[in-house]
Order: sequence, then C-alpha cells, then structure tokens
Amino acid sequence: MAAFVATASQLSERTLDAIRQAVAAAAASGAYDHSVVPKLSAAEFSALNKQVRDAFAPRGEELSAGRPGGLRSAIARTTQTAQAIWQRDRLTTDQYASLTETFTAHGISLPPSGFGSGVSSF
Repeated sequence: MAAFVATASQLSERTLDAIRQAVAAAAASGAYDHSVVPKLSAAEFSALNKQVRDAFAPRGEELSAGRPGGLRSAIARTTQTAQAIWQRDRLTTDQYASLTETFTAHGISLPPSGFGSGVSSF
C-alpha cells in the first residue's frame, strides 16, 4: 500500500485528472460505489491520511494551480484506493476491481484481490 501511495503521488497532473474524471463517470453510472470503500479505524485512517497528504505535499501548488480541486481530488482518490488495497480481504474481487481500476488503467500495478485470504496490511 505504501508503494501505491508513493507511485500515485508521482503521477502526472493529466493522469490524476483522468482518474478523477473516470471515478466521477463510474460513480454516475453505478460502476463505482463509494459505500464499499472499506472503513478503517480512526488510528488507521489518520496514519493513511498523513501518508497520502505527505506524499502529495511537495506537489500542492502544482496540483492546486491546475483544475480547481485537483489536489483535493488526487488525495481523495489515492486515499480511497489505498483503503481498498489495505483492506482488500474485505472486498469481493469485483468490488476491489471497481475501486482500483482507475489506477490500473494507467499502468499502476496493484496487489491482487485478497478476498477471503485474510490479507490486510499497511
């Protein structure tokens, strides 16, 4: 999951915007369901949130200067996908794919679904 966050934070502004648009379109069509994003404990979410924000911090000005909400969207999309990766054992294969495919479509390698495997690590 940490490797994903590091990789996602280095994606181009154009790619991050394409991911933003793909998630919006998928959510509008029902293919992306925000309600299946695995919930983390407060401590887990805090640690993840810090990791993602710290990874994007050096690019804050760049991503804020592009489309309005670009930095916020990049952080949100990365955080939600990281939650899916971290808690992939709680998702069906289809749920995991729907929550991660906007990144995998851009060549980001992610661990396979862990459905039923008990795999859940930071």
